[in-house]
Amino acid sequence: FTRLMDLHNPQRIVWITKQVQYGEDLTSEQIAEVKGLVAEYADIFACSLGEVIPVPGAIHRLNVPEGMTFNLQVQQRPLTPPQQQFLHGKVNEMLKAGIIEHAPPELVKCCATMVLAKKAH
Repeated sequence: FTRLMDLHNPQRIVWITKQVQYGEDLTSEQIAEVKGLVAEYADIFACSLGEVIPVPGAIHRLNVPEGMTFNLQVQQRPLTPPQQQFLHGKVNEMLKAGIIEHAPPELVKCCATMVLAKKAH
């Protein structure tokens, strides 16, 4: 099941309602009401990066003044094997979904150190 095929597929709705984190301070009636809202608006949830639909005509531009130079040497701290596996997997997933694309080295204008941080929840 995917968002692009059937937005209100029952399996998809069950999967989404399980992925949403509900507040521990909610009563059982409130949780049921929120789950109902999540199911009703299931079409706004993407279950994977491949389901993210780009906005037609949207373009991301950085207004960098002509002649401005930035650091092209990065002092990257080595990533652990699990970090490398995670990062490469996410990059490949975004490439496959068309969210990002390869850039030839001559188009690179700036490099920065990357830090992977674990989410608090």
